[in-house]
Amino acid sequence: MEQLAELVRPSLVYKDSFIAAIKEFQAEGRKLDLNLEEINENFYEYLAKIDRDEKGESKKDRVPQSEFWLTEGNEFIGRTSVRHYLINNLLTVGGHIGYDIRPSQRKKGYGTRILKLALEKAKALGINRVLVTCDDDNIGSAKIIESNGGVLENKVEHEGKLKRRYWIENK
Repeated sequence: MEQLAELVRPSLVYKDSFIAAIKEFQAEGRKLDLNLEEINENFYEYLAKIDRDEKGESKKDRVPQSEFWLTEGNEFIGRTSVRHYLINNLLTVGGHIGYDIRPSQRKKGYGTRILKLALEKAKALGINRVLVTCDDDNIGSAKIIESNGGVLENKVEHEGKLKRRYWIENK
């Protein structure tokens, strides 16, 4: 990290870099609920959907969540979502915070940074005990969570995979 990466609100400024990152995720086989063609043609609508998600207006089975992008200069590095509260399925898997670092930027310290900054956003929302989960075999993510104070509560099975459930005291 040459410059200090920061969390910002999603913005048109990062459109090209964001789309390039989504292509990287797709190239590694990630199934994302994103239509790149639609996003490219109407990026403002995509940004409006993120705003609706924050207000809890997108889907009835979803909780309000704030999305932030980790950027350096004009480059999109990753994204994080801070869910404002938990419902049953998020208590099992998902938790309060989810994050992704684009494949070309992994193993550079950005994962630790994005979670640290996301914890600050959670604290601002009044979330003092934060649940963060990861796949059991995702050792990199487990290390990131642990380096940010995560304490493993247990492992649960979800859709045939083990998930680690960590709690972070966010005071």
